[in-house]
Amino acid sequence: MKLKSFVKSVMAVAVLSAVSVSAQAADKIELRFSNATNQAAKDAALVMIDVAAKESGGVLDIKHFPDNMLGDDRVATESTIMGDIDMVLTQPSVLTSMVSDFFIWDAPFLFSSAEDARACFNGEIANKVNSQVESKGLKYLAMVGNGFRNYTNNKVAVKVPADVKGAKVRVIESEIQMAQWQAWGANPTPMAFAEVLPALQQGTIDAQENPVAIIDANKLYEVQHYISLTGHQYSPQILIMNQEKYESLGPDLQKALDKAVKAFVETQVQRSKELDAAAVEKFKQAGCEVIELSDADRDQWKKMAVDGGVYDLVKEKMDHPEYLDAVLNKKY
Repeated sequence: MKLKSFVKSVMAVAVLSAVSVSAQAADKIELRFSNATNQAAKDAALVMIDVAAKESGGVLDIKHFPDNMLGDDRVATESTIMGDIDMVLTQPSVLTSMVSDFFIWDAPFLFSSAEDARACFNGEIANKVNSQVESKGLKYLAMVGNGFRNYTNNKVAVKVPADVKGAKVRVIESEIQMAQWQAWGANPTPMAFAEVLPALQQGTIDAQENPVAIIDANKLYEVQHYISLTGHQYSPQILIMNQEKYESLGPDLQKALDKAVKAFVETQVQRSKELDAAAVEKFKQAGCEVIELSDADRDQWKKMAVDGGVYDLVKEKMDHPEYLDAVLNKKY
């Protein structure tokens, strides 16, 4: 082959290669995913990213922005509705102003175990509640658990409501949380989470309540001696997507993404179990006293919540209060 012909041949191959690479780049679809903030969800996000890429032949490229990088749950959720973000893992409470049935997830003592919660999340009632986001321009993908909320303080090894009487406990700004802690005899104090650690150190508040993953990640156990596994509330998180973006993917890519979401859920469930167990052991090793509650202990909390009208308040806020009755009666 003459040099001139060889050069032309090489140039032709180079042009074809460039066109091929350009086409692949053009075919790649980037999805901005926001706000996995605990380690279990972050680990699960890595799996979702990998599965989405493999199942789509490299077309789906999920970019993850954890830890409020694109705004807190409310901001990120609103950005997902507008399409500035494609997917978000958020707290159902930020959606209550749009879907009143989401108040169901604020009710105390809905579940006796994480497995019980998962059975509900995979059931008919949860689907009826969560799929209502589709009227707001969102696609419901999945619900996972952020863990049971537990009570910590420095004064009392809390087991029953009488042990929290008069205690100034930090709560999120929620009418339902205020009502339940008042029913249990405590003095609920709404406060931004960023203020909790210094408030505990300074004695501005007596106690706080959060899942063990949050207690661990934010080192609250370093300033709290008693960690009571009250499990008074199970905190779920909802994975949602901009509906127009989801529909634009087409059937094949939707199927690939659905498989990735399934892998996300499976990983998050397993990692949550492992990390929660490790966190409780860490608390003990740090010198904290971890208090387990009996079924009889928890029955006292539940009865006082009923007598205090907490469940009635939740139902008043819902469009379908019968959903709460169904969940309380384990009819998922």
